[in-house]
Amino acid sequence: MGIYSIVLGVVMLLSMLSTCALVLFSRRGANTLEILMSVCVMISNSGYFILSCSRNVQEALLANTLAYVGGIFLPLLIVYILIDYSDSKVPTWFSIVILVINVLVLVSVMLTDRLPYYYASVQFVPGSPSMLIKEPGQIYYIRYIILAVEVGLAAFFTILTYLGKRSASFRLMVTYAGSLFGVMLVYFGSRLFDLKVEIIPFFYLFCTLILDYVVARSTIYNVNLSVQEKIDELSTFGYIVFDKKYNYVGSNAVSEKFFPEIANARIDSKISAKDYALKDLLKWVAKCAEVDDSDKKQNKYTKSIVINDRSPSERRYLECELSFIHFGFKNHVSGYLVEITDDTEQHNMIESMSFKGESLKREVERQTKRAKSMQMSTILGMAAMIESRDNSTGGHINRTSACVALFVEHLRKLDDYNMSENYWDSVINAAPLHDLGKIAVDDAILRKPSGLTDEEYEKMKIHAPYGAKIMSKVLEDVEDKEFVRVATNVAHYHHEKYNGTGYPDQLRGESIPFEARIMALADVFDALASRRYYKEPMTYDEAFEIIRQELGHHFDPHLGRIFISLKKEIIALYESFENTDYAR
Repeated sequence: MGIYSIVLGVVMLLSMLSTCALVLFSRRGANTLEILMSVCVMISNSGYFILSCSRNVQEALLANTLAYVGGIFLPLLIVYILIDYSDSKVPTWFSIVILVINVLVLVSVMLTDRLPYYYASVQFVPGSPSMLIKEPGQIYYIRYIILAVEVGLAAFFTILTYLGKRSASFRLMVTYAGSLFGVMLVYFGSRLFDLKVEIIPFFYLFCTLILDYVVARSTIYNVNLSVQEKIDELSTFGYIVFDKKYNYVGSNAVSEKFFPEIANARIDSKISAKDYALKDLLKWVAKCAEVDDSDKKQNKYTKSIVINDRSPSERRYLECELSFIHFGFKNHVSGYLVEITDDTEQHNMIESMSFKGESLKREVERQTKRAKSMQMSTILGMAAMIESRDNSTGGHINRTSACVALFVEHLRKLDDYNMSENYWDSVINAAPLHDLGKIAVDDAILRKPSGLTDEEYEKMKIHAPYGAKIMSKVLEDVEDKEFVRVATNVAHYHHEKYNGTGYPDQLRGESIPFEARIMALADVFDALASRRYYKEPMTYDEAFEIIRQELGHHFDPHLGRIFISLKKEIIALYESFENTDYAR
């Protein structure tokens, strides 16, 4: 073994030590891409060492393949490190294409003795060091094109960060980009001057040492790592994590302080609890886990628990909030996170000020009722204004509002939809305003005693977006923001269709707000079952049959089936309007 091979062996060992050091650093600073970059250098330097000691062409070709790992994947990894630092993104298809091309290049290098496309021919020259004399093939030049693209991307994202992002260290990005440009210069320089020995391994080693320094240095930029221990020390929040089958996954020290039995729980097993409070918590988690996947995308659940109830001096009042952990391509629920807050201090404060608290509570209730009364006065006034302009609809607003109220009162009793009481109340209160935008429609169209032309119908359509605009403006000072959102959505989207052919935005399926899907059923049913200037009312059976036929087309199929199931109640409601101003 010659001196050059011995030196390469030392370089290889130092590369391995550098990679090991980086893995140790990874617990504090290095990310996956940086570790892969160091591993690629280690493999490449191993390949260069083995090549220098090869005794036959087979060993030399295998060593050459290992050496190529760095040359092929190192530039790509540096590019993605720079993308990550600059908080940028590249299209998924581009990442797949460039990765596949690089893999194919490596495979063509690996199969040189069978597929002479990357190298048209190779000649093994034994010695100290051993060498391969290679004649470039067709794929060889494709590699230069890919290198040019990768170098261009590295320059682009480095400049982009300099011009835009302030939270990334430009010095670190220049270090990475400079390493890539340096490798390119060394590679092409050695080819230009036809050097008899490879100097790339030495530059690779230099780059890995720089990488170790950069990772160690970049730790100070990682705010999360710098303050994590302090956060844990000062935290008053407990956390318990369960998997999809509500098996125990982990917890923090605060939660174990609340529930000491958790400290002895076994990972990936159900917690066996003796304490009544922990049993209550586990039953609640299990109940939440049984909720439909469709309801787990946005909802959270809360629960109050009292621990150490037998000892007043140690009694603690806990507020627990369960949220869903999503993972995977389809964002399925993979687990549950329970956040526990100690609410004892606030609870005790309220108890110690019970009289004052009750007075305050009554005052809040009084103010709330007053605000609600003003809000309903606004709603009814605006609804009356609409009806005074739109004589063709008669009692349409009152009938649809009553129908929505009946429908919502049934929905809130079901387990199908987990909505707050305030949400259901908001849907009922918003129903009278669904046609508010008709204020913007010309009287000639609004009161036309016959069907509308296509042009007139297009003008009529503006009432949906215009109604939403008016709603958000008129109700901007209303404190109940959920009501404002619901009312705006009802006005804006009650003419959307489940199959995406409605107006004004052609929304499809569940992208249509839930409250608008409720309103659509009541609105269309009333239009079918009521008299208009240009038509006689359909029978109730005919109207419900059309609703049934339009499930999945015009209407939400699940909501629509529930609506149809209320046929008797809805007919009874409409019959109650007979002999009144609101008769159909």
